[in-house]
Amino acid sequence: MTLTQLTPMLNVSNLEASLAFYETALNFKLVSPRDALKEWRWGTIRSGNAELMLSETGTDLNLARDINPNQDTRWPTVFYFYLDDVESLYQHLIKNGYQGTPLETTFYGMREFSIQDPDGHMLTFGQDAG
Repeated sequence: MTLTQLTPMLNVSNLEASLAFYETALNFKLVSPRDALKEWRWGTIRSGNAELMLSETGTDLNLARDINPNQDTRWPTVFYFYLDDVESLYQHLIKNGYQGTPLETTFYGMREFSIQDPDGHMLTFGQDAG
């Protein structure tokens, strides 16, 4: 298993305002489909080699609660790791006693799962399902 890319996902309160800030202040450009902004309240932006995902999740705690039912805080940032063999990493973590969300194929075409580190940081690992 080799990690091939890391893209932080920022939980934002207003997707349009955040997108405008990153475009105007830091010269980021939207690289994901514009439809995703309205449909999923999510977008990927890029400036040079730097890439971020913006996700307007408000106070939705479902993902954090899937991993840790006792967690009552929003996850402010998700570190999204791309890798070449998500199944191997998932099995490695289970074998070593770590528990995360189930490994699933998402509606947006990624095979992925999430886990929290000891400090509660959300780590998501994904591989293109195609």
